[in-house]
Amino acid sequence: MSLRAGWNSVLFALVVGAPAVGVPVLAPLPFLAAQQAASVHGTVADPSGAVIPGATVTLTPPSGKAIVVTTQGDGSYTIPSVPPGVYSETVTMQGFASYAKLNVRIAPGQALNADVKLAIQEQSQQVNVTAEGATVSVDSDSNASATVISGKDLDALSDDPDELESELTALAGPSPGPNGGQIYVDGFTGGQLPPKSSIREVRINQNPFSAQYDKSGYGRVEIFTKPGTDKLHGNYMMSGNANFLNTSNPFLGDTPQLPYHTLFMLGNITGPISPKASFSVGGSHRDIEQNTIFDGTLLAASPTSTTPCAPGTPTAPSTCGAYITAIPVFYPQTRTDFAPRVDLQVTGNNTLVTRYQFETSTWVNDGTGNFDLPSTAYNLTQTENTLQMTDTQIISPRVINETRFEYQRDLSAQTPLSTGPTVSVQNNFTSGGSPTQQINDHQDHFEVMNYTSIDLKHNFIRMGGRLRSTGDAQYTDSGSNQTFTYSCLLHTDCQADSSGVVSAYDTGQAAQYSYTDVVHGSTHATVADLGLYAEDDWKPKPNLTITYGLRYETQNYMRDHHDIAPRLNFAWGLGKKSAPATVVRGGFGLFYERFSLTNVVTTRQQNGTNFLSTLVRDPSSTCSPSDPSGCSPCNPTAASSCTGSTLEGLQTYSIDPNLRAPYIMQSALGVDQQLGKLGTLSITYQNMHGVHEFNSIDDSLVDPTPQLINGVPVAYAYRFQSEGEFNQNMLSINPRINYGRGITLWGYYILNYAKSDTSGSGDFPTLPTDLRADYGRASFDVRNRLFMGGSFTLPHLITLSPMLVASSGQPFNIYTGTDLNGDGQLNNDRPAYATAATLAANMKVTKYGTFDLNPSSNEARIPVNLGNGPALVSFNLRVAKVFGFGGEVGGHDKGGDNGGHGGGPPGGHHGGGGGGGPFGGNASSGRRYNLSIGVQASNLFNDVDLAAPTGNLSSPEFGRSTQLQGGFYTTNSALRRIALQTSFTF
Repeated sequence: MSLRAGWNSVLFALVVGAPAVGVPVLAPLPFLAAQQAASVHGTVADPSGAVIPGATVTLTPPSGKAIVVTTQGDGSYTIPSVPPGVYSETVTMQGFASYAKLNVRIAPGQALNADVKLAIQEQSQQVNVTAEGATVSVDSDSNASATVISGKDLDALSDDPDELESELTALAGPSPGPNGGQIYVDGFTGGQLPPKSSIREVRINQNPFSAQYDKSGYGRVEIFTKPGTDKLHGNYMMSGNANFLNTSNPFLGDTPQLPYHTLFMLGNITGPISPKASFSVGGSHRDIEQNTIFDGTLLAASPTSTTPCAPGTPTAPSTCGAYITAIPVFYPQTRTDFAPRVDLQVTGNNTLVTRYQFETSTWVNDGTGNFDLPSTAYNLTQTENTLQMTDTQIISPRVINETRFEYQRDLSAQTPLSTGPTVSVQNNFTSGGSPTQQINDHQDHFEVMNYTSIDLKHNFIRMGGRLRSTGDAQYTDSGSNQTFTYSCLLHTDCQADSSGVVSAYDTGQAAQYSYTDVVHGSTHATVADLGLYAEDDWKPKPNLTITYGLRYETQNYMRDHHDIAPRLNFAWGLGKKSAPATVVRGGFGLFYERFSLTNVVTTRQQNGTNFLSTLVRDPSSTCSPSDPSGCSPCNPTAASSCTGSTLEGLQTYSIDPNLRAPYIMQSALGVDQQLGKLGTLSITYQNMHGVHEFNSIDDSLVDPTPQLINGVPVAYAYRFQSEGEFNQNMLSINPRINYGRGITLWGYYILNYAKSDTSGSGDFPTLPTDLRADYGRASFDVRNRLFMGGSFTLPHLITLSPMLVASSGQPFNIYTGTDLNGDGQLNNDRPAYATAATLAANMKVTKYGTFDLNPSSNEARIPVNLGNGPALVSFNLRVAKVFGFGGEVGGHDKGGDNGGHGGGPPGGHHGGGGGGGPFGGNASSGRRYNLSIGVQASNLFNDVDLAAPTGNLSSPEFGRSTQLQGGFYTTNSALRRIALQTSFTF
């Protein structure tokens, strides 16, 4: 028995834990068709009302074969025995414009009347099938603030997986708190993005308070891959870019830029294997010959020299001077991925979907740029294998159970170009070898889920659980090459630290010397977490949905093993109960954060036994990279060898025994408004309060009791704890416009206010005994964000896809660059505002105020994140033209099938639709073969989007942006980029 219409709705329901928008989850199943069959009838007429005999009426389910009938002599048609579900209906007749309507909902036993009026076709008119206008709904997963991207809107996004991830993150907007959102691929977390050619659609910010997910839906991105189909379809795309098409990096000035180019190749083919099985195979390859830019200040022999003078060399015209210089660094990257998927109908009640993805990447000269000279580079290779299996069992007409399994293996190897000592002058330059040195890493990730859905008359109940486990086996000799850190470049710019020592590169006085004796370089750790949930969508009235649920979570390495997360939300339609024009939505939920595997590995390595890491503060001037014997080299097991230096002892990391899982209490209230046939508008206010947020602290400053490991003193006893908090308020406005057949627009504006006393697990407080002294503007307090995207279908099969993103500047912290509190950290001590008692030697005048760089411990410090970076704006535009050839395709086939065995639902009604369906996305010519030629301009207006300025008051770069923003806005190589694209679809 072949898999038919209902499977797509079922799979979607189980993937997201809720029924598809307006879709009865169980009704469309093929074996229930005879019991619950419906019918569709109507009349096809012209604009004057005259009937049209001989018109072709096609009813297409999300998967399987379409139902095709012809109108009778009186213009009427009847389609009997239609399985309930969601269909697209098209009506075609020569001389008339084609009619298309998606998301036609057919209930069990319904006799649906669907009269159609066809417009007279203008001469040479080309008609594309597009989605119907966006509508509001009281379904829990139909919030109008959500976005579904498919077809030509998806094509407008980047082909590069890394850039695509940045764009999707920008599309999702800010998520609650400092840790960002989540990306799911076919319901699984983590891993690399699939090749873009394998992606069917992307859903963003949907069902924000669902108990199925551990994190809030705001900021959640769900990617669904293409299923197999009943017919053979495919596409192949190439995209290229070269430096002569782009503008240069403005930091280069007159320095010539190295040539570079980018080449992408993507493809996908899908079709049947047997009556019960189908396949989909996608893959991509990228070759990026990119540049990165060093843009720091060197103490060098000439302005063009790329080799710094040795520490202790004074500035003099005949020897060395301080020069701001730009150095282009060759930075090539390659990535290849391959992703086959097989959809198999085992029995009429059981379907199995299996997907495998292989990805391999290489980076040459990674770790360079900004303040890092080419000598600090390393080469990196990474390979990932992913196996995903989803088994769906139809227990009864109202009960479905789904089991999912994922296994990922990640292998990576990092090799440094130099094993020499690392020399770092804060926010000026870093030379020598890479501080991370050799790393070989092997991770195994398992994810098992089981979900059950029960469909009742007024309730839709979901329950299930997820178990995740990630094990990391790592070898590294990080830190074994020694590191010399200097507070500033020139002693005339330096301030004394709390010990009264002035650290400067030109005098040769280091602020810190560190060395790691790797006793056991191999480390293994495993982090596992479990989540169980139950949830009910209760619809007491047609215009009211109340969703309530409970989630239970637990994780190892946490003191609390019983994290309870209640969730509640409602959607209340005002006006007509069957089709409300206004929906009021509200919700509340608790969302927990997890302690990362990276932090666990750090505590295993830096436990004072496996790695003997020594940090020496203010070593003698004889301790220099050019004379390693002067450092002796400070092995803690032979403390007497460290004469001439102040031996501080071991540097360790541990986990607070009372470590708790941070949680966010989030509430939201908003309105979804129908704008007639034009689209929708959603306005939502959110309030978030986070407690037990992660931070770090130096225990040796909190508890002065000496700590010893094997008789060696511990000077810096760093500890991960959960004592922070944050408060955040956001107002978001989400418009969505579907105007006629050719215009779709969607986006958001977000006003954001956030305060916190920590920015993450690696954040150390300015005052170790008073975390509240750091409470102030949060690092994620970007005040304004704007995003707009869409598509315009023009005559002659030309499509324009614009995308605009803009934001206020990102806050940055202003700090002295010296260790004032004795915690070994040089980037967390803020100055105080200068007073009449401030010594002139400690005073620095800036545009942010006049500061005292050496305040006493009881002086109030300047507010955290006082600085504000530059505003950002970027406008992208894609222009594509489609050429069709080959035989004409029937109405329901235009643009390709919408899925087959085991697929998902068609593109959501919030996404703007895509005339080309899931296989090409561009406007379809109505021919069997389509060739598209396009041009994509990134940052079309050449806006100079700069990263946040340097906040180190001891650096000559203070207050200056030293690199481009990157991410969605620019690359390291260029501001504006022009890429040429072509694709072939059949």
